[in-house]
Amino acid sequence: MFFHHVPYTHELKSGVTVIQHIYNTHFEGAEQAEELKKSWEKLEGKIDEDRYVSVLGRLEAQAEHSKEWRDIINTYFYRKSGIGDQLNRTIY
Repeated sequence: MFFHHVPYTHELKSGVTVIQHIYNTHFEGAEQAEELKKSWEKLEGKIDEDRYVSVLGRLEAQAEHSKEWRDIINTYFYRKSGIGDQLNRTIY
């Protein structure tokens, strides 16, 4: 990577390459945001409606934004590196 002076194919201590780490962490972040929203949805009827709806709206927005950010970042690094995702997830 340009600011660390290592290639995208450099293997990290975790055993994955730098580029795969970028892909993995951004896919995982989007998945975690979606799971948080699903966990909150299980609380419907257990807390006051105004609070539930307010938080749900913010969690829905966060989940959508995390997908957008995942796609923007992964696309940038895919186009920069020319290296696809080892797990064959869609990168634009």
